[in-house]
Amino acid sequence: MVLGRWCIFVVVCLPTAMAWPQWQDDVGFTDLMIELGAALPTGAGIDVSMAEAPSGNSYLPNVASGNYSGTMFTDTTGTNVGVSNHADGVAATFFGDTTSIAPDVPNVSGFDANDWIDQLGAVTLSTGTEPADHSSFRVQNHSWISTGNDPAAVANLSQRIDHLVNRDEVLIIGGSSNGVGGIPDLLANSYNSILVGRSDGNHGHGTTSVYGAGRQRPDIVAPAVITSTSTPMVSSAAALLHEFAAGTANVNDATTVVMRAALMAGATKQGEEFGDWDRTFTRPIDDRYGAGELNVYNSYHVLAGGEFNGSIVAPTTPVGLFGFDHANPLSMASSLRYQFEVPEGYVMDELSIFLQWNIDVQDSLVGPILDPTGDLFSPTVDLSPGGDLADFALTFRDSDGFVVDASDSPIDNFEHIYLTDLAAGLYELEVSGDRGDEFGLAWRSSVTAVPEAGSVVVLMSILAILGGRRSRQRDPFKNTLIATV
Repeated sequence: MVLGRWCIFVVVCLPTAMAWPQWQDDVGFTDLMIELGAALPTGAGIDVSMAEAPSGNSYLPNVASGNYSGTMFTDTTGTNVGVSNHADGVAATFFGDTTSIAPDVPNVSGFDANDWIDQLGAVTLSTGTEPADHSSFRVQNHSWISTGNDPAAVANLSQRIDHLVNRDEVLIIGGSSNGVGGIPDLLANSYNSILVGRSDGNHGHGTTSVYGAGRQRPDIVAPAVITSTSTPMVSSAAALLHEFAAGTANVNDATTVVMRAALMAGATKQGEEFGDWDRTFTRPIDDRYGAGELNVYNSYHVLAGGEFNGSIVAPTTPVGLFGFDHANPLSMASSLRYQFEVPEGYVMDELSIFLQWNIDVQDSLVGPILDPTGDLFSPTVDLSPGGDLADFALTFRDSDGFVVDASDSPIDNFEHIYLTDLAAGLYELEVSGDRGDEFGLAWRSSVTAVPEAGSVVVLMSILAILGGRRSRQRDPFKNTLIATV
């Protein structure tokens, strides 16, 4: 079967507009800038790439624009003619000097999206050709969508994307469609990419249909009026975070699993647009807003909080309010455990924990077998992910061993716990799984002092906290999906 450039996948250009400065406030960047001052990461030293649906023969931004001072562009496809206004709007949000949060990205490689698909090695599905090497890029933006008419082709290309992420440690970030509807085929059906929606919820959302059907997308949202702009907002944040990670002595925080976990754990659920944000025991994220809205302030502090190693015995030292762990256990015969503490006289307003791992698409000679023919990427590949997907779970208990919350999706490659108003005390998080596999665990939390008793006002405040805790506590065994529009 031949995957012709126009036979199966139609690449659709999403409209875009120049980013507006307020988005930097909305995603926590302004607060981070005020806090860090001259130490603020700006994407310096982080090479990125962007794939664009061509407009005629144009798929690159205006490379001569003064908004990209100090940025070198490479036409990777090699056929660009002129300027794509869509690409220019995406680039402005991704790495523009005054319109992004990563203005010092030094090198940008541009692809025609069709060529990028071809470089996945998918010109002919009957070959086992591997995707081209993209290990020089830390972040790759895709503000385009595609639909296919062949489930086997969608699954095949999704596997290639997952293999590329896992092999080259590149964050692949793509946009969902605009308007209420289903998710696009390409990128959305892969496991290891990030799919971005809009904070107003007016984007394609739903579940995957092949290669592990039933997984909820998108993963995260950002405050733009179109997904072509919300997507590079997340990419810009990722470039900023990568610069910070590159400047630490710990190489683990630059891995794709930790980066994705940090972005998702940092996402916020507050605000009128997220009044109905919801997750369940088996559905780790909301069915419209994913993990919530991008917040680079939170995600930065997740990485800055440092790495805390899990313990196979009962931990005796609590982790910090922000932090992460990168683990690659040889087996999960013993689960990994982490202690969380809410000091006496305080309440933990929020606790967001995200666990992320990659699906491992390997050649059948050296890794899990996906396909009975032995080809790495064969057209006869099973449409389900098979034995290459680890199954992890999160369980959060109080000091008496009572399960406060849990996340155990049988189909996803991530788990998520989100709690509010935790009372003072010690808690334990357990990460369990069916095998040893690399994962990234990230968390953020905040605590507030509970005023001392002594007045009616104080008493009412305490009662309000307790009452709110009771009414807002998540039921880990609730399996009802919220209504969709």
